[in-house]
Amino acid sequence: MALELNTCRLPVNLASWIAENAADFKPPVGNKYLYDGEDFFVMVIGGPNARNDFHMTNSEEYFFQLKGDMVVIIRDDDGLKHVPIREGETFFIPSGVPHAPQRPPGTVGVVVERRRPPGETEHQQFYCPNCHELVHDQEFDCEDIVDHFASAMEAFWADEALSTCGSCGTRVGKPAPIKRIEFEPEVRIIREGEE
Repeated sequence: MALELNTCRLPVNLASWIAENAADFKPPVGNKYLYDGEDFFVMVIGGPNARNDFHMTNSEEYFFQLKGDMVVIIRDDDGLKHVPIREGETFFIPSGVPHAPQRPPGTVGVVVERRRPPGETEHQQFYCPNCHELVHDQEFDCEDIVDHFASAMEAFWADEALSTCGSCGTRVGKPAPIKRIEFEPEVRIIREGEE
């Protein structure tokens, strides 16, 4: 007998859902809504990604790493920190912390975020890879993070004036997808075409 629910969605077999939607996990972000509700949304995010932006919101974010190991770079009070999140681990990011998820190929994670009400803005920030100064801070009211983030990144990378550091003149270009991450003796993120 098939179960019918009127007030809730039926349970989802996550492994099957990921396999059915694998083609959607592509750079630069690789995210897709598993659940898009009124109060919060759940994204499945597959690697590799190709990001050099930092995301910052006025709400918390919860990461659960399902498959493989990843790194979240955070801008902490005393500088950049590379936080490894290993398969099976969770990570919680408080509000107001700029963070940049780095996912190599074959990785899969789940991220849960609070739905931002209209008028509550969030930030997509780009920092200079040379002098580490803020190059661009796009503050926006994001209705759809899956669509908006990728298009905002592409627009930034395409705009030479916007993506050039005012302090040292370095251009923040479009990064290649991540090839792999080395965790020892320290975190090293290797992109396609680097070695």
